Amino acid sequence: MVCFTSFARRIFPRAVVILCLLLLAAGCNYHGRIKRGIYQTPSFDDKIEARVMVVADKYIQHSFTFKDRNLTPINAYIIRVDDGAAVAAADALGTLFSEVDVNLYKYRRNYDYIAELDYKVEEDNDSFYRPEAENGLIFFRKYIVPKFHTYVILTLRDPHTRQPIIQLAEDRVSYLSFNNTAIGIYWLNKMTLSLLFPVMAPAYTSAAGNSIRKTLEEDLRACLRRIMKNLEENRVLFMPGQSAGHPRNDGPYRKLLEKTLYVETPAGHGTGFFISPNGYFITNAHVVENYRDARYYLYEDLPIDPHRAEPPFRYARVVKVNHARDLALLKAEGNFPYFKLDSDRSHYKTGENVLALGNPKTEQFSVTKGIISALKSNNGLDVIQTDAAISSGNSGGPLVLQKTGEVVGVNQKVIKPHLAENIGFAITAFEVKRTLDIDQPIDEEKLRREEVLSLPQTRRAPEDMYQNEKIM
Repeated sequence: MVCFTSFARRIFPRAVVILCLLLLAAGCNYHGRIKRGIYQTPSFDDKIEARVMVVADKYIQHSFTFKDRNLTPINAYIIRVDDGAAVAAADALGTLFSEVDVNLYKYRRNYDYIAELDYKVEEDNDSFYRPEAENGLIFFRKYIVPKFHTYVILTLRDPHTRQPIIQLAEDRVSYLSFNNTAIGIYWLNKMTLSLLFPVMAPAYTSAAGNSIRKTLEEDLRACLRRIMKNLEENRVLFMPGQSAGHPRNDGPYRKLLEKTLYVETPAGHGTGFFISPNGYFITNAHVVENYRDARYYLYEDLPIDPHRAEPPFRYARVVKVNHARDLALLKAEGNFPYFKLDSDRSHYKTGENVLALGNPKTEQFSVTKGIISALKSNNGLDVIQTDAAISSGNSGGPLVLQKTGEVVGVNQKVIKPHLAENIGFAITAFEVKRTLDIDQPIDEEKLRREEVLSLPQTRRAPEDMYQNEKIM
């Protein structure tokens, strides 16, 4: 009996510690998911007669993981968003379209349009310090205010060509609001000096997890409501019609401008130019950043009001991108006039007249003239220095040899005016072909084989929407 008592005295404290750790571990992990049916808004008065499919499997939304550092640094909350977000998008689209389903990508051809949802939540906390007194000493305690930044991008595509018809983006920032149960347990934990936390942890984690989930649901609803309002205002896109052209007195430069594009993403705008009759075009990688698609306008669309949700809308798919050398290849659907790339470096002669075409600042489809100032190597990258005026917004546009009308470079950047004047640079056409491994005519089979490997798998959450202009 004495031996058993001695054994119990040694084992009992360890058992209590192990039990507390098990309770702590069990109570500090929350696994939840956004519920179905969170978007409950009345339908628009006049629905569009079309079948829409929300893609459920091609672009899976990642789970949201959150750490609550106020109570204990080991609290983990994991919220699955894929199923609930897809259903919420379908419910939202159902307020405007006559039939909407959530389905697998392989069934897309049974629908008039397919909808892709890019949904992401980032933890973006605020923190502050507050003086507190303890044992006659004053110290500053750090408090963290949980804040979430939600990004939602909805893209409607043609199910046969995969080309975007419209893309709308919204974001929302909100502070996490805990429910009364979580707040009560939090203060009880402080009053008891955390001695009861192993017992209270499951209740607190459940209450706090429900608060996080409801915050995510409200933010998603708010973003979808704004997207649907913009989509309804652009319902003309789903009706037959064409935008009227705008004649300009551009004389011999008109044919060059018709081969040039105005390119924009939610992050800003730049320029591009066609290199094939079936819609392949070149621009800078920093113009498209990490987006899968870019909106573009043609010369015939003038006048245009970019960065606004107004037609005409055209989207091109990113096919190949090289960020290190700042080049990107995109594909638009249709037939277009195009430039020939002059990759013979012997033609890049100092003093030759060149034209820089593009969309500088807030202007569209303009031409500036200059000469080739020098041919240089910038960290192994062939570039042409020119005094042709190149401003922000010309990025990705063609530098054309005037006597041949062929492209010798891709306008890339200009030295800041307060540092130097009339010094701009363009990546040579030789470098374009070498870097992107392309030639004219374009080998489409080869590009299709490379596309899966060369494209980023995710889209960076936008800092600015299309309505906020940023010039590249």
